[in-house]
Amino acid sequence: MNPANATAIEAEGGGNGDKYEVGKTYEVKLTTGIEFTGIVLAYDSDPHVGALPETGESMTTRTVNADFISKAKFVGKFKDPLAWNEQKRFVDLYGLLEKEALAIRKIESIGVGVTAEAQKIFDALSKTLRVKWDNKVIVVMGDVRICSPYHSDCVTGGTRAANDQIKKVLKNVREKLQLGSDT
Repeated sequence: MNPANATAIEAEGGGNGDKYEVGKTYEVKLTTGIEFTGIVLAYDSDPHVGALPETGESMTTRTVNADFISKAKFVGKFKDPLAWNEQKRFVDLYGLLEKEALAIRKIESIGVGVTAEAQKIFDALSKTLRVKWDNKVIVVMGDVRICSPYHSDCVTGGTRAANDQIKKVLKNVREKLQLGSDT
């Protein structure tokens, strides 16, 4: 198990100054399960972020937070990491920003410390309403709050009309998900 705040290379005894050194090639496994082989083009040790283009036919360049690397195996080094592949690489900045925004939305849609039932309710509400988590409370449309155990009588805040609408929607969601009576 990696010590707190240690990257995979640091935890495996990488020497000072050679952690994710530019030009080194690694077989990488992320905490998400994604595996790839890439060459370090850049590495910033403060936020632990590196840029690794995948080797082989792929034209994918990954920007990876080293804190999310569960395994990194050193496989070689290039003197000039940009010369390893004759193909030109272009970075679609807007595409990267869209991917980042989507990933952030996905992460923010996962409740921390909530029940499976609460997550199902959140997921169902998010299909038609703007929702977010505030600890274990579901916040709908910015001002209506649904507290545990996520029944109609747990809806507070917002205007009376918005509150009543959310109560109706919540009741229908609970019925659709077959989560028992909404009392």
